[in-house]
Parts: sequence; structure tokens; C-alpha cells
Amino acid sequence: MKYLFCYYGKKLYLCRSKTLQTMKISIAGTGKIAEEVMRMLHEEFAGKIEVTGIYAREHSIEHAIDLCQAYAPTGFVFTDYQRMLQEAEADYVYIANANHVHHEFAMQAMLAGKNVIVEKPIAVNRVQTEELIDTAIQRCVHLLPAFSLLYMPLFRKIQEELPKIGKVRMVHCNYAQRSSRYDRYLKGELTPVFDPEMAGGTLADLNIYNLCFAIALFGPPRTIRYDCNRGYNGIDLSGTLLCHYPTSLAVLSASKDSDGLSYGCIQGEDGYIEVHGSVSILDSFTLHLNGQAPVTFKSETGRHRLSYEFQEFLSLVENRQECHIVIPYVTRVMQEIAIAQERMIQDI
Repeated sequence: MKYLFCYYGKKLYLCRSKTLQTMKISIAGTGKIAEEVMRMLHEEFAGKIEVTGIYAREHSIEHAIDLCQAYAPTGFVFTDYQRMLQEAEADYVYIANANHVHHEFAMQAMLAGKNVIVEKPIAVNRVQTEELIDTAIQRCVHLLPAFSLLYMPLFRKIQEELPKIGKVRMVHCNYAQRSSRYDRYLKGELTPVFDPEMAGGTLADLNIYNLCFAIALFGPPRTIRYDCNRGYNGIDLSGTLLCHYPTSLAVLSASKDSDGLSYGCIQGEDGYIEVHGSVSILDSFTLHLNGQAPVTFKSETGRHRLSYEFQEFLSLVENRQECHIVIPYVTRVMQEIAIAQERMIQDI
């Protein structure tokens, strides 16, 4: 079933040898992150990135229609995913539905010749992640993780400033965010984020950002352990990852059952880097060097935190010379996150 709101005129096909006038994207999912991305694209990338289609399940059709009317008036709503892949012209398909179907939806999109952007987690295990990477290589398409911090200018600045603090000894990250769905969970109502069958939980939803931060900066840990507070259905409501590196430890915590301070801190022998707020947002950080005045670096004011990754995706389509994405690097980060998750699966 398809709903047409407005005929969007002359078709524009993907041609790798020419510069595109607009990047076209289709979206799988109608949840909070999909809505946030559509609003951001509408406000910051009008005329540059066009949402051509959105896939919705039957019970979410009305919400999908509302999203299109508000943020993508030239788009279509589909209840058949294969039909969207065939009919909605798109350079990329953004996978933003429930965690446990990321692999299935990303695989189908790549087999249809589409580049894909996948929300975290990329897949529920290492085998699925490797299958997606292999398919992307075989089909000559891009498989990009929607880990926003990897594409942020401030993250590249942290990488640049990191050697100044000397040998790293400790890394602390905490992401505390009591879920808006937690009260419903306590009343016995299972939403995807608290459902083990749908690959929910705090590790997959929040602590994965901390893990990405650590692996992207320092590589895979030698050993990793996960201890957590479990809910009545076995889901991890809050927990801490302990990662051992050759000369340092990383303590990575997150919670969906309680609020608290969110922060990041990298401690070195010659100073430390203080991230103000969650590392997933990365609005600012301060460099503290021994015997020197602290220096604070801030992101551009007025920009949405997700705009940086979509600017990079747009550059990947339009002008590779202006793009900061290093495909082997983001692929390696994806792989190492999946391996780390597999190594601690017995602890979850």
C-alpha cells in the first residue's frame, strides 16, 4: 500500500560520474530517532537531502503520514519494504527500526543495490555484522554505521589532542538517561527497548556509544566484562563495562533505569580530557594539561548533533574530496564492537 502526497517532478537518477543535485534517502522505521532525523533534514538540509520514502508497519501508517506531511511532503509512505526499495528513488536507505531487524533490512537494501546507513547496533551479533560487511563489499555499496560521534569534528579534534596528555591510564564514560518508557516497563508493558527478544537493553541502546568511543580511540580491549542490573524479564537496565588495555582501563557505564551525570574523561600521565555530557553528543570538551591553563573546544552553535554525520554522507555522494569518512576505519570500528559484544555475551 502506498500513499502519494505530491508528485515530485522530474526523476533524478544516481550517476557516479556526475555531481548530484540532491541526495535522496529512504527511511525504514517511524520511531523517535527516525522522526528526529527527518526533522533535522527538513530544517538543515532542505534542497540538499530529500526523503523519498518511509517504510511503516500497518499500525504506524498514520504516524508515517504525519511525518511525511511535516518533513517530507514529496515523499511516499510504504507498507511493503521491497516495494519501497524498488520504487522510492534513493541513494541511501536509513535503517532506523527495531534492533533485531537491522540485519534483515540492511541486507535487503544492499541486495537491491542501495547504500545503507544503519542505526546502532548494526546487528545483534558478530556473524550478522560480518555478513553485512561482506555483502557491502560484494555489491560495491556503502555500509555506514550511524554512530554520530565518529563523524563529529570535535571527535577528530579529540584524536588530534589525545597525544598531548601522555600515556593514557584511565577512561571513564557514563551515559545516564532514565527511559521515558521505564514506567511502562515497571507496569509490565514491554516496549522494544526493554525486550530481550528485540535486542533491547541498556548495553545495546546507550552503553554502545561509550564502547564505540573507546574502541574508536584505542582499538579493541584485551579483555572485556559486563556487569549489570537486570529487570524482571532479564533485560539489562543499567550496567558497567570493564575494558582492559595493555596500559590502561576503561570503565564504561550507562543506565535506562535512573538519571545521573553523563560525562567522559580520558586520564593521561600528562593531563586529561574532560567531555562535558555524554560522549554520544560531544558538544564540548576541555583539555587539561599539567601546569597549563585548561583549553575548551566547542561544536558549532545551532547545529543538530546528527547533522554532522549526514553532512559527511552527503559529501560522500557529492564530493569525496570534502568527505572525512574513512570507510576502512568505520568498518573496523563496527567489526571490533561486534567482536567485543560477542566476547561478553555470556555476561549479559
